[in-house]
Amino acid sequence: VRRIESDSRSATARGAVEPLFLSYGECDPCWFSEQGAISWLGQQPLEEGVDDDDDDSKLDYFAVDIPPSADLSTSSIANFDGVESSSVRNYGDVMKSRTQSALLATANGLLTFHRTHRFCSKCGSATAQIKAGSARKCTNEECKTSVYPRIDPAVIMLVTSPCANYALLGRKASWPSGRYSTLAGFAEVGETLEECVVRETLEESGVAVDPESIRFSASQPWPFPRSMMVGFHAMAFPSSSTEDDLPQIHVDPAELDDARWYSKEYVKENGLVEGRGSSALNFTPDDAEAEFHVPGP
Repeated sequence: VRRIESDSRSATARGAVEPLFLSYGECDPCWFSEQGAISWLGQQPLEEGVDDDDDDSKLDYFAVDIPPSADLSTSSIANFDGVESSSVRNYGDVMKSRTQSALLATANGLLTFHRTHRFCSKCGSATAQIKAGSARKCTNEECKTSVYPRIDPAVIMLVTSPCANYALLGRKASWPSGRYSTLAGFAEVGETLEECVVRETLEESGVAVDPESIRFSASQPWPFPRSMMVGFHAMAFPSSSTEDDLPQIHVDPAELDDARWYSKEYVKENGLVEGRGSSALNFTPDDAEAEFHVPGP
């Protein structure tokens, strides 16, 4: 990525960044080895308002898996100022273009797939990429098994109290200080996504969710490395005869470091503040964020 703004507030100097895209001629020939992966990511118009059917007015994007042995200091990358190497997750939320961050996230997922599927799980022979890098195929003529990127479905849910004035938020011990988020978890074999919402909420926080209250909200790819996040709204069962009493929380320390009920007003005033918080794993919070913040730009 290439930094286009600076923010001295954070120890990580998180400012806005943009991806560094190179043309084929700017790439080092050693990047295109036989073992390396090249995956087509898609097309984008060169200019706004062009005909979607005109391929000549579009730019093709590819992801290249640069070998670890490559010396980037002697490549064309060294000709650009303010460039640094980083994981997509650490800067995806401060990229000004959602399209560019989506391209990098897709590249991350596809290249991870190629790195981890170099050999056939059926016969052990080497695999080779096919279909413009969207799949791999066993090179054994007697096998020829094809394999596609695995996608792990996961749910992420905003669970509210029976009175609908509080949200259940939790945090992991490995997260930056003060970071809280809605609960989430991976779907298991044989269960629906709605059943996963109920199970994960109960396992992590001890709060029972009313299955009839679960409503789908939205979904998005989360290729870190291969998840699909499916969002839901849900409401907890009351733990007493009155809805004003918040359901009791019993945190499983193997799952979460902490979980609490937060009021709408508190989250709006302290968590959903523009410029506060981040989803980056290396984020260093300031004093206010160390008290409470939610992931996001």
